[in-house]
Amino acid sequence: MPQSKKALAFAGVAAALAIGGLYYALLPVAEVAVVRRGTAVSAVYGTVRIEPTFVVHVRAQNAGFIQLAEPFAAGRGAIGKSVAKGQLLAIIADETTARQLKQARADLRAALQRAELPLPSSEPLKIAEDNVQRLEKLAALSNVPVVEFEKAKSEANRLRSLLESEKIERDRNLGMLDDACKKLEAQMKNSEIRSPMDGLLTAVQTIDGELVADPNPLFIVSTRKTYVRGEVNEEDVGEVKLGMKAILQVYAYRTREFTAQVTSIVPAADPETQRYTIGLDLEKAPENLMAGMTGEMNIITGTHENVVLVPTRALLVDQALIVKHGVVQSRTVKIGYRTLDFAEVVNGLAEGDRVIVADQDRLRPGQPARQRVVNTARAARH
Repeated sequence: MPQSKKALAFAGVAAALAIGGLYYALLPVAEVAVVRRGTAVSAVYGTVRIEPTFVVHVRAQNAGFIQLAEPFAAGRGAIGKSVAKGQLLAIIADETTARQLKQARADLRAALQRAELPLPSSEPLKIAEDNVQRLEKLAALSNVPVVEFEKAKSEANRLRSLLESEKIERDRNLGMLDDACKKLEAQMKNSEIRSPMDGLLTAVQTIDGELVADPNPLFIVSTRKTYVRGEVNEEDVGEVKLGMKAILQVYAYRTREFTAQVTSIVPAADPETQRYTIGLDLEKAPENLMAGMTGEMNIITGTHENVVLVPTRALLVDQALIVKHGVVQSRTVKIGYRTLDFAEVVNGLAEGDRVIVADQDRLRPGQPARQRVVNTARAARH
């Protein structure tokens, strides 16, 4: 063959390859996942939130201007600080009660000093008793009429009763003054706002120098220990049982999954959301798990082993698209167990099929397409 003909033939082949390569490059890309076997689960979906096990709302118990303690003078900037039981959080300056307490203490001291003095009837009673003894001796000698002796006895008895009444009144007055002091002291003590337990300061609901009154909210103190609070819809709560396993994903740990166990089911729906609260116990909680973190959960209600699994996002109701020999094909599928991540295929797909998992609306059966395999092994583990 002459050189010119060889060159033309080579150029034709190169052109054909170039056109074919260009054609292939222009084909739409389908993201596909390889259908595998694994364990299918039936699960109840819910949301989760990490909550402190105990929360105390600290309120004002009297009125006055509040002064935050030094460690918490930053106000809301102090949120997250550790607090110890009994630690001073703030003082409420109650000047009215302070004045009343000062006066009450002065009144009590004066009453105690008066109590050390003889009672008004004590001296007349002593004189009357001495007179009774004298008249008793004279009456025995018939030197005075008996009636005088009887009058003296009556007078002594009257003074004795009067003295007893004065003692009762004195003691009652002392008791009232002491009670008044104790009440005002307790009220002043209430002006010292202290932490009710060891934990974290999770809210500051006042500002330094603010005028507060009973029962204004001031602080929220929470325990460091947390638990997982889940919520499920009304139509699903009937399937949840104590002891069931749950798989959790907390948004703060995107690449990790956690296993938990259902420990409680609140028998009444939340009045606002109409969802049911599920208590869960994490098997291995991370060290820095913090209250307020949120996520999702699947409570496992059943399992099927060694079945064909397909990513749930590949399903369009009862249809799925696959790529076979470079062409998009449609399959009608029957689904068994299903979760948000993965579904069991009873029939319609086989192990090894490459199912399209994204942008199905851009592809049609019979359309050529390139493939890009994505990994869905993580979901298949369930």
